[in-house]
Amino acid sequence: MIRVAAALLVLFAGLVQLTWAQGLTVLGVFPNLVLVIAVAITWSHGLRAGLACACAGGLLLDLAAPGPLGPHALALLAGAYTAGLWARDVDHASFMQPALVTAVATLVYSLVLVGSDDMLGLAVPPLATSLQLAALAALYNAVVAIPVTRALRHTRSEAHA
Repeated sequence: MIRVAAALLVLFAGLVQLTWAQGLTVLGVFPNLVLVIAVAITWSHGLRAGLACACAGGLLLDLAAPGPLGPHALALLAGAYTAGLWARDVDHASFMQPALVTAVATLVYSLVLVGSDDMLGLAVPPLATSLQLAALAALYNAVVAIPVTRALRHTRSEAHA
Protein backbone atom coordinates (compact mmCIF):
# COMPACT_ATOMS: atom_id res chain seq x y z
CA MET A 1 0.00 0.00 0.00
CA ILE A 2 2.82 2.40 0.88
CA ARG A 3 4.57 1.64 -2.43
CA VAL A 4 1.44 2.43 -4.40
CA ALA A 5 0.99 5.68 -2.49
CA ALA A 6 4.63 6.63 -3.11
CA ALA A 7 4.32 5.84 -6.82
CA LEU A 8 1.17 7.94 -7.08
CA LEU A 9 2.84 10.78 -5.19
CA VAL A 10 5.84 10.74 -7.55
CA LEU A 11 3.54 10.59 -10.57
CA PHE A 12 1.49 13.49 -9.25
CA ALA A 13 4.62 15.54 -8.47
CA GLY A 14 6.03 14.85 -11.92
CA LEU A 15 2.83 15.84 -13.68
CA VAL A 16 2.50 19.01 -11.61
CA GLN A 17 6.13 19.86 -12.29
CA LEU A 18 5.68 19.37 -16.01
CA THR A 19 2.44 21.35 -16.23
CA TRP A 20 1.88 23.89 -13.46
CA ALA A 21 5.20 24.41 -11.73
CA GLN A 22 6.40 26.89 -14.36
CA GLY A 23 3.63 29.17 -13.11
CA LEU A 24 5.40 29.28 -9.73
CA THR A 25 8.59 30.75 -11.18
CA VAL A 26 10.47 33.09 -8.85
CA LEU A 27 13.66 34.80 -10.05
CA GLY A 28 13.84 32.47 -13.04
CA VAL A 29 13.51 29.17 -11.15
CA PHE A 30 10.58 26.95 -10.26
CA PRO A 31 10.43 24.18 -7.69
CA ASN A 32 11.68 20.74 -8.64
CA LEU A 33 8.81 18.87 -7.04
CA VAL A 34 10.08 15.43 -8.02
CA LEU A 35 13.40 16.11 -6.31
CA VAL A 36 11.66 17.48 -3.22
CA ILE A 37 9.44 14.38 -3.03
CA ALA A 38 12.40 12.02 -3.59
CA VAL A 39 14.38 13.71 -0.82
CA ALA A 40 11.37 13.74 1.53
CA ILE A 41 10.74 10.04 0.92
CA THR A 42 14.43 9.30 1.43
CA TRP A 43 14.31 11.27 4.67
CA SER A 44 11.15 9.63 6.01
CA HIS A 45 11.24 6.10 4.53
CA GLY A 46 14.90 5.36 3.88
CA LEU A 47 17.43 5.33 1.07
CA ARG A 48 16.00 2.42 -0.91
CA ALA A 49 12.53 3.99 -1.11
CA GLY A 50 14.00 7.36 -2.02
CA LEU A 51 16.16 5.93 -4.78
CA ALA A 52 13.20 4.06 -6.26
CA CYS A 53 11.12 7.24 -6.28
CA ALA A 54 14.00 9.25 -7.74
CA CYS A 55 14.50 6.75 -10.55
CA ALA A 56 10.79 6.60 -11.42
CA GLY A 57 10.40 10.37 -11.24
CA GLY A 58 13.56 10.93 -13.27
CA LEU A 59 12.37 8.61 -16.02
CA LEU A 60 9.05 10.47 -16.08
CA LEU A 61 10.86 13.78 -16.48
CA ASP A 62 13.14 12.30 -19.13
CA LEU A 63 10.17 11.04 -21.12
CA ALA A 64 8.77 14.58 -21.23
CA ALA A 65 12.09 16.31 -21.96
CA PRO A 66 13.72 16.66 -25.33
CA GLY A 67 16.83 14.56 -25.52
CA PRO A 68 17.86 11.09 -24.43
CA LEU A 69 16.41 9.03 -21.63
CA GLY A 70 18.47 9.13 -18.45
CA PRO A 71 19.93 12.52 -17.47
CA HIS A 72 17.12 13.50 -15.08
CA ALA A 73 16.97 10.00 -13.61
CA LEU A 74 20.74 10.00 -13.01
CA ALA A 75 20.65 13.48 -11.47
CA LEU A 76 17.69 12.61 -9.22
CA LEU A 77 19.41 9.41 -8.10
CA ALA A 78 22.49 11.45 -7.14
CA GLY A 79 20.33 13.90 -5.19
CA ALA A 80 18.41 11.15 -3.37
CA TYR A 81 21.66 9.32 -2.57
CA THR A 82 23.06 12.52 -1.10
CA ALA A 83 19.94 12.82 1.05
CA GLY A 84 20.30 9.22 2.18
CA LEU A 85 23.91 9.74 3.24
CA TRP A 86 22.94 12.90 5.08
CA ALA A 87 19.91 11.33 6.79
CA ARG A 88 21.80 8.52 8.46
CA ASP A 89 24.07 10.91 10.40
CA VAL A 90 21.72 13.61 11.72
CA ASP A 91 18.80 14.09 14.08
CA HIS A 92 15.52 13.47 12.27
CA ALA A 93 13.52 15.56 14.75
CA SER A 94 14.91 18.85 13.39
CA PHE A 95 12.75 20.57 10.80
CA MET A 96 15.76 22.38 9.32
CA GLN A 97 17.73 19.26 8.38
CA PRO A 98 15.34 18.28 5.55
CA ALA A 99 15.55 21.82 4.17
CA LEU A 100 19.35 21.77 4.28
CA VAL A 101 19.62 18.34 2.68
CA THR A 102 17.15 19.38 -0.02
CA ALA A 103 19.29 22.42 -0.81
CA VAL A 104 22.43 20.28 -1.06
CA ALA A 105 20.61 17.61 -3.08
CA THR A 106 19.43 20.34 -5.47
CA LEU A 107 23.00 21.50 -6.00
CA VAL A 108 24.12 17.91 -6.63
CA TYR A 109 21.16 17.37 -8.97
CA SER A 110 22.00 20.53 -10.91
CA LEU A 111 25.68 19.64 -11.18
CA VAL A 112 24.96 16.12 -12.44
CA LEU A 113 22.25 17.29 -14.86
CA VAL A 114 24.37 20.05 -16.39
CA GLY A 115 27.38 17.73 -16.56
CA SER A 116 25.46 14.91 -18.22
CA ASP A 117 23.79 17.29 -20.66
CA ASP A 118 27.20 18.72 -21.55
CA MET A 119 28.66 15.24 -22.04
CA LEU A 120 25.73 14.33 -24.31
CA GLY A 121 26.24 17.45 -26.41
CA LEU A 122 22.97 19.06 -25.35
CA ALA A 123 22.66 22.81 -24.88
CA VAL A 124 23.75 24.01 -21.44
CA PRO A 125 23.82 27.57 -20.07
CA PRO A 126 27.11 29.29 -19.25
CA LEU A 127 28.72 28.27 -15.95
CA ALA A 128 27.90 31.50 -14.12
CA THR A 129 24.24 31.26 -15.12
CA SER A 130 24.11 27.58 -14.15
CA LEU A 131 25.55 28.31 -10.71
CA GLN A 132 23.17 31.20 -10.13
CA LEU A 133 20.13 29.15 -11.15
CA ALA A 134 21.30 26.18 -9.06
CA ALA A 135 21.71 28.35 -5.96
CA LEU A 136 18.28 29.94 -6.40
CA ALA A 137 16.69 26.54 -7.05
CA ALA A 138 18.36 25.14 -3.93
CA LEU A 139 16.85 27.92 -1.84
CA TYR A 140 13.40 27.53 -3.41
CA ASN A 141 13.38 23.73 -3.05
CA ALA A 142 14.54 24.02 0.58
CA VAL A 143 11.56 26.22 1.40
CA VAL A 144 9.16 23.83 -0.36
CA ALA A 145 10.73 20.82 1.38
CA ILE A 146 9.80 21.89 4.90
CA PRO A 147 6.02 21.36 4.64
CA VAL A 148 6.40 18.36 2.33
CA THR A 149 8.75 16.54 4.71
CA ARG A 150 6.54 17.35 7.70
CA ALA A 151 3.49 16.00 5.88
CA LEU A 152 5.28 12.78 4.90
CA ARG A 153 6.60 12.36 8.43
CA HIS A 154 3.05 12.85 9.77
CA THR A 155 1.56 10.31 7.36
CA ARG A 156 4.29 7.80 8.20
CA SER A 157 3.63 8.14 11.94
CA GLU A 158 -0.11 7.64 11.32
CA ALA A 159 0.56 4.58 9.16
CA HIS A 160 2.65 2.98 11.90
CA ALA A 161 0.18 3.83 14.67
